[in-house]
Amino acid sequence: MDKQKPAAKKIGSKALARKRARPVAARRASAAAKKKKGTSGNVLIVNMIPKSLSFETNQDSEPTLAVNPANTQQIAGSAFTPDPGGGDLAPIFVSTDGGNTWLLNSIVPSDAQSGSMTADITIAFGSSSSVLYAGIIRLPLVNRNTRLNILSTSNFLSPTKMKVLVDRMGVDQPYVKAATVASGTDKGKERVFVGSNDFQGPSGKTASIDRSNDGTHFTTVRLESRPTSGQDGPPVRPAIHPDGTVYAVYHSWRTFDPNTKNRTADIVVVRDDNWGNGAPSFGALKDTDNLSGKRVVQNSLFNFDDFLGLERIGGAVSIAVDPTNSSVAYVSWADMQNGIYTIHLRKSTNRGVTWSATDLKTVPSATNPALAVNDKGTIGFLYQQLTGSGAAQRFVTHFQRSDGKNWVDLTLADTPANRPAKVFDPYIGDYAHLLSVGSDFYGIFSANNEPDLTHFPNGVIYQRNHDFTKKHLLDVDGATPVDPSIDPFFFKVSP
Repeated sequence: MDKQKPAAKKIGSKALARKRARPVAARRASAAAKKKKGTSGNVLIVNMIPKSLSFETNQDSEPTLAVNPANTQQIAGSAFTPDPGGGDLAPIFVSTDGGNTWLLNSIVPSDAQSGSMTADITIAFGSSSSVLYAGIIRLPLVNRNTRLNILSTSNFLSPTKMKVLVDRMGVDQPYVKAATVASGTDKGKERVFVGSNDFQGPSGKTASIDRSNDGTHFTTVRLESRPTSGQDGPPVRPAIHPDGTVYAVYHSWRTFDPNTKNRTADIVVVRDDNWGNGAPSFGALKDTDNLSGKRVVQNSLFNFDDFLGLERIGGAVSIAVDPTNSSVAYVSWADMQNGIYTIHLRKSTNRGVTWSATDLKTVPSATNPALAVNDKGTIGFLYQQLTGSGAAQRFVTHFQRSDGKNWVDLTLADTPANRPAKVFDPYIGDYAHLLSVGSDFYGIFSANNEPDLTHFPNGVIYQRNHDFTKKHLLDVDGATPVDPSIDPFFFKVSP
C-alpha cells in the first residue's frame, strides 16, 4: 500500500448532513452574498469543514470531487476524513447549493477500529443518472494487504450505505471515472472505469482498469504490455469522451537502483474507441515496438522515497480529453529534472498517436497535477508548487487555464508548507482534483487551514469558526482557539 496512516482519533458526536430546501432565489442570493464577502470575481473558494466540526484538527488530505452534471448544485467531495461519531461508515462531503456550503454524510463502508475512515478514495457521478460511484481502499487492511471496493449510490444525500459492486484484495489507489451513454441503442447505460495498481497483475504488469458497461458488473483489463521492474506505479488515470473514446495514462516502472532508490518510468497512454469494448480492450494505440500503449516519454527519472517539503512524491500523472473533440488530449506527469521534481504538460491532436515534442507548461518544485477541458475547449491545469526555503517554505496552489494561445494564472492558496506537523503520508495528498461541467471548472485541494486572508489572494469562505483579524481557528463555542490543520478546499472558476 502506498500510504501509511494511523487510526484516526474520534472527533465528537455525529453531525450528518441534512439541509432543508430553500427557494432557488434565496439560495442564489445567499451564494451571491457569500461570494461578495469571501471571494473575488468569478472565483469561489470554500473551506469545506462544517461549522459543527470547528474543533477538528485532522489531516484531511488527498481530496477528490464529483459534480453532478444533471444538477450542478449537487456536489460530493472526499478526503482522509473520519466519521465524527465513529462507527463502521466513513463520510463524504456533500453540498446541495453548488459548493457554497458543505456537510458530512457517512455512507462509505469502513471500520470503527480503523478510525471510521477509508484509505484511498475517489468519487464520480454518471453524466446524467445522478448515480455516485466510489473507488476505495477499505479499512481495515487484512494482513497489511489492501482491499478494493467499488461502490455506488443512486442518492448520495441518503443515509443508506453505498452498495458494494466489487470487493477484492491486492489493489492500490483506485481512481474512478463515469459517464452515461447519451444516444444509440445503449442510451442511458452507465460506463464506469476504475484505474488502479492491481498487484494481481501477471509478471509485475500491475497497471489495470476495472470497466463496467452497466454500472454494476465489472471486468478487469490489464493495460501494461511491457516488462516492468516488479510493478507499475500507483496512478492509473482514465478520461472519458461522450463519443465513447476512453483514454488512460499510467506510470510504467522500468528500472530500479537499490543503492540510490532511483527509478525510471515510461509515461504511457492507452486508448479505446468503444467504451472500453475494443478488441483488445484499450488496444487502439500502439508504439514503434508494436506493443499496446503510446510512450509519451521514456526513462522518466524519479525517486519514490523522496519528498517535496513534507509531501511524499513518486511520479504523479493526469490526463484529460477535450469534450468538443475526442482527438485532442492532454497529459501531465512529474519527474526529476536536474535534481528538481518538475511537472510537465503536453498535448496530442491526433488521438494520442503523437504528442507535442516540448512542454506546453513546465513547473519546477511542484506536485499534484490535475487536468480538465471545458466545453469551449479551454484547458484547465491545477497544481501545488513548493516555494521558499527552510521554515519559510510554502505550498502555492495554482489554477491555470488557456484557450491555446495565452495562459491565465490564479493563485488559489499560498499557505505554510511545514505546519502543522505531518501525521501520516501523504501530507496534502498524492493528488488534487479538477473537472469541468459545461464551461465551468470545479476543483478541490488540501492545504494548511490558518484563516489568514493573505493566504488566499482571490478570497475564501470559511464554514468552520474563525477570526480573520486574529488569524485564529475557533472551537464551536466561537472563542477557544483551535490549532491549524490540513483541510480540503473546494473551488469553482467560471468564465
